[in-house]
Amino acid sequence: MPTSLSKGQNGPLTVSDVVVSLELTTPADLSALLVKADGKVRSDADFVFFNQPVGPGVRLVPGQAGQNSSLAVSLPQVPADIDQVRAVITLDDATSSFGRFAPPTARVSDAAGNVLFEYRIEGLSSESIVIALELYRRQGSWKVRAVGQGYAGGFAALVTDHGVSV
Repeated sequence: MPTSLSKGQNGPLTVSDVVVSLELTTPADLSALLVKADGKVRSDADFVFFNQPVGPGVRLVPGQAGQNSSLAVSLPQVPADIDQVRAVITLDDATSSFGRFAPPTARVSDAAGNVLFEYRIEGLSSESIVIALELYRRQGSWKVRAVGQGYAGGFAALVTDHGVSV
């Protein structure tokens, strides 16, 4: 039985390979930012999205027809200077907002598909992009944190805040 997380809550990851998946009622893209302790990427190679589906330890897996993509993360392959892998949801329609739809749910599963954690992202309104959750390193172990931080400024604001060249 999965552990339900609320915004700000975290939990330990006891497996080395995880899959981050989404449940949404509107078309959206999933991406990942691999950031250092300062919250910035090392280079544009640390941004995993549909045009660059593979990064160090992280792979964007396209969904079947009508299904959302997911992120396959091999935690031992994430470089030691990366502190967090942030899973980001971006609405396909940038003029729309999450507040118009049922709240999205982010899930973290093991490689066999067993859901370990799930987070229903409540309280979004005008945002078209949100950091759903993050996998982060703490004292040599990996954990998951429910973030749910929206960006009303959109995709460009989010990635430039994280040091990606636009």
